[in-house]
This record gives sequence, structure tokens and C-alpha cells, in this order.
Amino acid sequence: MADDRTILAVDLGTQSLRVSAITTASRRLWHWQQPVTSFIDGEANEQDPAEWASLIDRALAEAASAGIRPDAVAAAGPLAGWVPLDADGQALARATMYFDGRTAPDTQLVASALHDRPAAPRPTIADPLPQLLRLQREQPSWLPRLHVLLDATGWLVHRLTGHSTLDAFTAIRLYDREVVARLGIDLARFGRGVAVGENVAPLSPQYASLFGNPRIPVIAATFDSKCAYLASGIEQDGEALDISGTVTSFGVASTRQVIDPARRIYSVPLGDRWLVRGSMGGTGSVLEWARATVLGNDFRAIEADVAAVPPGAHGVTFLPFHSGARAPLWNPHVRGAFLGLSLDTGRPAMARAVYEGLVYGLRHIVDTMAEAGVVVADIRLAGGLARSDLLSRMKADILGRPVIRLVDYELTTLGLVVIASVGLGAFPTRGEASAALVGRAGRIEPSALHDAYDEPYRRYLKSAALLGS
Repeated sequence: MADDRTILAVDLGTQSLRVSAITTASRRLWHWQQPVTSFIDGEANEQDPAEWASLIDRALAEAASAGIRPDAVAAAGPLAGWVPLDADGQALARATMYFDGRTAPDTQLVASALHDRPAAPRPTIADPLPQLLRLQREQPSWLPRLHVLLDATGWLVHRLTGHSTLDAFTAIRLYDREVVARLGIDLARFGRGVAVGENVAPLSPQYASLFGNPRIPVIAATFDSKCAYLASGIEQDGEALDISGTVTSFGVASTRQVIDPARRIYSVPLGDRWLVRGSMGGTGSVLEWARATVLGNDFRAIEADVAAVPPGAHGVTFLPFHSGARAPLWNPHVRGAFLGLSLDTGRPAMARAVYEGLVYGLRHIVDTMAEAGVVVADIRLAGGLARSDLLSRMKADILGRPVIRLVDYELTTLGLVVIASVGLGAFPTRGEASAALVGRAGRIEPSALHDAYDEPYRRYLKSAALLGS
């Protein structure tokens, strides 16, 4: 490894902005975090880019005051977070977030244009093409002022450099020029395509002056979950990563592209390999809903209730479809439910059902992958829910596979450090950077309780099929 370099990682999540200074020798120099406001009204789920800008201004000023002198900056936002900008870089509207459902009809248009491409990822409401189609449909009056439409990651790069970019992994969702032509879309609306690890431009003078260095490079990254995959180091067939935060993203490394004719799961490139993907529409967000409305405010008390109830939750089944169902059901209109309640059902059984339902949804993805010939060997855990010892144990038991806990469960930030480290030449490959920067905290093997979850899981599948049809 070359001499120690300092990476400033800007990680915009759905709930907070986190900025960290971490060196290529894995030294953590500084961290800053502040909450981000969401605006939810019916199907609309938005955030304000003006708040994002204010937070970034504060964070970088405080980093400079703390003596941080970065050798590079890298930034990632959540999937979606689409911001329309005019020619002066001013936002024409709030950012459209991952849970925003207003593009559902436009997503169907994209799906129709992809009818002859079974290998293409299933289009979702977070994708670029439906987002632009919705703006064309809903905002024709100010559409002539639209210069670019950037996702949250692209907006961060624009804020830091003034350049409009679209990262390579998000660009996969543009499919190809024939599909774009069918839909009548101008690709220039999404900015210049950049490769992950590319040096986009120097940090803008506004920020570079804070650090006394006019040549700090901003390295192109990608959206948050993909950064986490790149940090995780999964490479061999069957190595998997479960990222469970606000939502769950699950991916398995594969040497081949897996094509599911029913498009329940899909494959995307991961370096010189493939990542077989599936995701859940809500996990941490659903657990937070349950805590706030049903189970009480203390997570330690909730987990004590869960641990006091045996597998099966006394016949109660929970479906975590509060934001619709993603893989493998793909129904944005279905909603969550408790089933099997009786007059003697108590809060502990409901708590147990919530935890089980979150993991059954993940098992449904794993089993669907198995049907497509994808063998899942072991699973690394990341995201905020990886903090829970109980939930980690339940995942090993319900999935019937070993789970690996990592020292740092916030892999997006580490992914930014991995990407920027390679971009600076501190490591020759992302695999070597991951091995040096991402530590393992332990391994949990499945216990004898695995079989006890089979019948409750079948009950979950029947209920999900009925509700999701």
C-alpha cells in the first residue's frame, strides 16, 4: 500500500447525512452526522435539496475546523433522490425519494418498452426513465427550464464540483438507446456518465478554500447500497451481502448472469462478475413504524419480548409490505398486515411476528434465488439492523445459513473509502482495499431452531401470495 491518504466520505442516507474522514490505513479521524427531513404526503415522499446543501456546507466547514485535510472526496446518496435542476444549478422541485409512488404509471410504460428484454432488471419507481417521464407528464410548464435530472449521488457530485454526472450502476437503468428512443427521452437530461472510481473534477473553490488545497479530487462513486457491495469484498460464487437499513438490499456474487424468466430477481455487473439481486421495500422503516405505533419506544424491551416468544409467534403472521412488495412479488400496491390475531394475542407475540416477518421476506428472496440455481453460501450483514444480536441470530436460523457480522455495519461509508482509495492508487484493486479496510466481528452458525421456522414460513408465504396477488 502507498502512503496513508485521507478520504472524506459524504454519505447521504434517507434519514441523515454522515460525513467521515477515514485514512487508507483504516484510521478514523473524524465523523459528523445530522438528521435529514422527509416530506411525506400520500404517495409523495420528498426531501429538500436546500437542506442537503446547508448540511454539506456545515459538515465541510466543521471538517476543516477539525484539521481534516482530505486527499480525495467521494459521495453517495440513496437510490433515487431525483432532483431537477435548471441551467444555473438551482433545484426546480424537491428531491423525489425511493418510497415516492407517483411514478407507478410511468414505470409501466418503461416495462412495456422492455417487453423483449428478459435479461434487463425490472424497472422500478426509483429508476431514471420513469422519473423523467413523470416530470414530462406532470410539469410541462417548467419542463423547458429543466437542464438536468440528477439522482442524489449525482446531485452530491454536482454540489461538490459543479459537474452533472450519472454513475455507471445507475446508468444500467437507462437500458439502451433503442429503449430510450421508444420512450422519446433525451439522455443528456441525466448528465455525463462516469465510471466508479473516475476522477470527476477538483473540489469546487467554495469548498477547496476551506482546506487550503485547490486540487482535491472528487472521485465518482455510486448509490449507497452499491457502495456497500463494493466494500463487502464478496467475490466467490455464493458469497452474499444483506444490507438491511431503511430497506433491505440482498445480493449474491456469481460468475454467471442469472436470468429469471419471471423477472423476480435480476443480475447486474459487479466488476468482472455478476451480482444476483433482490430487495425488500421496507425493513428498518417498517420496524420503526412498529416501534412507534404498536410495540412501544424501547428497542431493548421490544427485543426482550421477541426473545420470550417461541418461533411461530403463537400463530401470528406479519407481512412487512407497508411500502409495497418488491422481490420476488413486485406489487407496489400491496400493503402490510398482521394476520392470526386473537383476543389473547399480546404485544410480545406481535413483536415476535414483526421480527420473523422481516426475515421471512429475506428468506423468500433467498429461496427464489435457489429456484434459479443460485446457491447462497454465507451472508455478510450490513446496515443499521446488523446492530441487533437477536435479529442476526434469527437470520442465521431462519435462512439456514451462516451469517458474518462485520466490525463496521455502515458499509456505504467504507465503500466510498474503498472506491476513493483505489482511485488514488493507494490499493491496486477494490478487493485488496476491502480486505484491508473491512473487518469481521464474528460468524453465527444456524442452530437447531431452523426447522421450527418452516411451518410459520409456509404460513407467511401463503399469506403473502394471497395479499400480493
